[in-house]
Amino acid sequence: MTTEIPRRTTARRPPDRKARIVAAAAGLFRERGYHNVSVADVAAAVGITAPALYRHFRGKPDLLLHVVDRTISTIRESVESAPDLDTYLRASATGAVERRGAAVLWQREARHLPEGDREELGHTLSGIAGRIGELIHTARPEPAEADRALLAWAVLSVYGSISWHRTSLPRRRFEQLLYRLARAAAHTPLGVRPSAGGDAPAGAYPGIAVSRREEILIEAIRLFDERGFQSVSTDDIGEAAGASGPSIYKHFPTKTDLLVAAMVRGGEQRRAGTARALARPGTPRETLDRLLRSYIDFALSQSHLIGLLIGELDQLPEKERKAARQTQREYLALWTQLLGEVRPGLEAPEARIIVGAVLALVDNASRTGRLGGRPDLTERLAEIGTALLLSEDDPAAG
Repeated sequence: MTTEIPRRTTARRPPDRKARIVAAAAGLFRERGYHNVSVADVAAAVGITAPALYRHFRGKPDLLLHVVDRTISTIRESVESAPDLDTYLRASATGAVERRGAAVLWQREARHLPEGDREELGHTLSGIAGRIGELIHTARPEPAEADRALLAWAVLSVYGSISWHRTSLPRRRFEQLLYRLARAAAHTPLGVRPSAGGDAPAGAYPGIAVSRREEILIEAIRLFDERGFQSVSTDDIGEAAGASGPSIYKHFPTKTDLLVAAMVRGGEQRRAGTARALARPGTPRETLDRLLRSYIDFALSQSHLIGLLIGELDQLPEKERKAARQTQREYLALWTQLLGEVRPGLEAPEARIIVGAVLALVDNASRTGRLGGRPDLTERLAEIGTALLLSEDDPAAG
């Protein structure tokens, strides 16, 4: 009788391992931020070793590029395969819920990619917006090309807005709400709102000299927004501001102190605009309109501060982070309360999602350079924002 010696078997590499790595990395980058995730963290999430991960990717930067590229490619495939606007809007509402958090990757984490990669991805996004503009043109030929571009970015902002909060609804209702908001954005009549004048945006006025402290803070805000807090050194800030190390430390002992000062600056300016909007008597609808305009003025004049308020709160020390998040919750509660007064019967979760879409619309427009040259941008954003705030169920939309 012979004893058969068992063969040694080698575990096969799953055919979808690379895709699983990308998916795991995307989730970790969204939740923790690129700099707070290691290759070992991603490998552990997939159940492999770090050396096994390096068989697929050259390193963490290469992995980030694949994550962001896959995210944007999915959006591109969706719009390119849509035969008409309504089909695209419905499919994207479903996709946005399924891939919630995607906008965080290309708006926040893509900053850590090399400049050439960022530019290439930016061109892809512009192409996506262009294709959405074509679908809008087919559905409603009257808007000019520049208006179609603005409406296309507004549609993308609606779908991306749910990446920045955790408010939810039952799946079917959530998709229907996103579809309705995106449809309202795409079909907003532009150019019908007369200029309302009003207060000047709260920003720096040309020709007025600023202090050395202010120069340092302005450059720090810009660099923190463009590169991310953790990717900027005090030397970078000093070089940009034309200041030496001792000059910076005289005003801001640490880099974190600069970030805290920037966040305080943003909160104060937004509060000032809000106070002006609430100070005048009026109906809830009139007050909501003034609140919208105050936020548009703030965002368009302080786009880099908007970037910090969106993407860098987690970098604050615990005490300041908690205070900033509480301030943000109170601000959103104010919007939700006013919207509820304008639209009685609207449930609070739905109101919060709508408000999130409106703020994302304004935030993204302030940070999308190709839109910034429009002299009428304030009024056009007010028109689209109002369309989102007042969007009701449309029987014709199905």
